Amino acid sequence: MNSIKKKLFFQIGSIVIFMVSLMLLANTVLLESYYISNQKNKLRDYYNFINSIDSDNYDDNFGDFKTIENTSNVDIVIISNTNEILYASKNYINNANMLNSLINPDISGNEKNYVGAPPPIVRQNGQPPEIEKTERIDDKTSFIWSNEPNTKNQALILSGTLDNDKQIELKIHIESIKTNIKLSNNFLIIIGSFAFIISIIFAYIISNYFTKPITKINDATNRIKNLDFNTSCEVISNDEIGQLAQSINEMSIDLSSAIKTLNDKNIQLQTEIGEKNKLDEKRRTLLSNVSHELKTPLSLMQGYAEGLKLNIAKDKNKSKFYCDVIIDESVKMNMLVENLLSIDQMEFGDETLNITSFEVNKFIISTLNKYEKVFEEKSITWHVNTIAPTEVSGDIFMLDRVFENYLTNAINYVDENLKIDITLINLKQHVKVEVLNSSPPIAEQDLEKVWNAFYKLDKARTREKGGHGLGLSIVSAIQKAHNNSYGVKNVESGICFWFEIDVNI
Repeated sequence: MNSIKKKLFFQIGSIVIFMVSLMLLANTVLLESYYISNQKNKLRDYYNFINSIDSDNYDDNFGDFKTIENTSNVDIVIISNTNEILYASKNYINNANMLNSLINPDISGNEKNYVGAPPPIVRQNGQPPEIEKTERIDDKTSFIWSNEPNTKNQALILSGTLDNDKQIELKIHIESIKTNIKLSNNFLIIIGSFAFIISIIFAYIISNYFTKPITKINDATNRIKNLDFNTSCEVISNDEIGQLAQSINEMSIDLSSAIKTLNDKNIQLQTEIGEKNKLDEKRRTLLSNVSHELKTPLSLMQGYAEGLKLNIAKDKNKSKFYCDVIIDESVKMNMLVENLLSIDQMEFGDETLNITSFEVNKFIISTLNKYEKVFEEKSITWHVNTIAPTEVSGDIFMLDRVFENYLTNAINYVDENLKIDITLINLKQHVKVEVLNSSPPIAEQDLEKVWNAFYKLDKARTREKGGHGLGLSIVSAIQKAHNNSYGVKNVESGICFWFEIDVNI
């Protein structure tokens, strides 16, 4: 029985059963003693009252005697020392044959058992009552428990002598007390049964009333335990249960806030860890690629420098060739380091952009003019589609590097068709610059990788064809610094690289 509702229900029912049983036990064991004690006190009081009356014949006190008889069912008989009846209750007259047989000095039989107490005054048909026991009160009075000779009705008699030497007998029948106790017990059982039924109903209502909010609180705490904080306890009172519900609601809000904060910090931490892992991976890759890229020029420079030292190149032209190789490889290493520094500064926000306004068509054509000689030498056909004059804004030096990297990449990878097209598109808030060169398409899985440093689509390309795979990485860093888009796509006639510049609105 784990339910508080059941416990409360059975406890209330058990208390009612216990109380009814206790009342029945007290009624059976104690009521008779209490009743007799109470009757003794009454008889003493009546004796004292009558004893206080200063009268010889009591004619003037009949009214008081009648009141005592009617209110307490006490039979009274008073007899003078000459056996004259001064007063007798109606019951004595009816049941004692007009008191025709009185106690006389010639006493015999069980009167000797009265232990100094005066025997009953009245006999029925000359027979004394059957005495059960006597109890001496003082030298003038005694209590006598007797049974009537014919009816066997039990009576309690106060028998004694008044201060005026009159004999008195106050009798009260106590046989009815046992019947009354039985009747009272029966009535108590009936009332107790009704009380038990009512108490069970009351216990059910009370248990529901007290346990319903506790059950709701328990359900709420179970949901909170499962991290469901979109719940609350209904506060319907200001007692301890209401205060508990309010405390749980406040705890739920605090826990929800704390867990949300922890989740946010956990997500932030995971993001930071992910970025750190990416950065570490990038650094490891960069270190590996830089080591690989520097290995060849350093080996060449070392070899040609040793040749010069050993005077292997004896003629002037060969010595000049050795020196040119060393210088060329030094330039390439310098460019590699500068590009790496540029990418690093862009990605970590160390490079400050010098934003200016300029006309986009002039900017594109100016850069293309610098490559006219290269186009002529390689027999490349190029074409540019301009737009209406449009002012754009950005770091013109950085954007020039973006466009030049696209042109260099297009020149290096143009196919036998030797065709490059540059197209400008006005997108209202941006100008999109597309550089398309005729070339076989790039595999879909490689489209996103081309922006990684040192990534080369042609794994076997020669050093003379150029590049360390850093040009597109520089494009990515510059465009991110400008918060502008960039990309690459395969088209029907080749490969198209594009980037956007902000329109100066």
